[in-house]
Amino acid sequence: MTAAVAAALAWIWQWRENRRAWRQLAAVSERERQDIGVCRADIARQGRYDNGRYWPP
Repeated sequence: MTAAVAAALAWIWQWRENRRAWRQLAAVSERERQDIGVCRADIARQGRYDNGRYWPP
């Protein structure tokens, strides 16, 4: 496997893990999000930005 392919697969794997975490955060109650200091807008914003890269909705 070339280094470029390995890097691309690692990036895709990390992106999928991040998406899973964002979905889990979106599923918790408003009260739980307030407890950890995260609002729904933070989740949406983080979902579109990943390591400085913008992903349109």
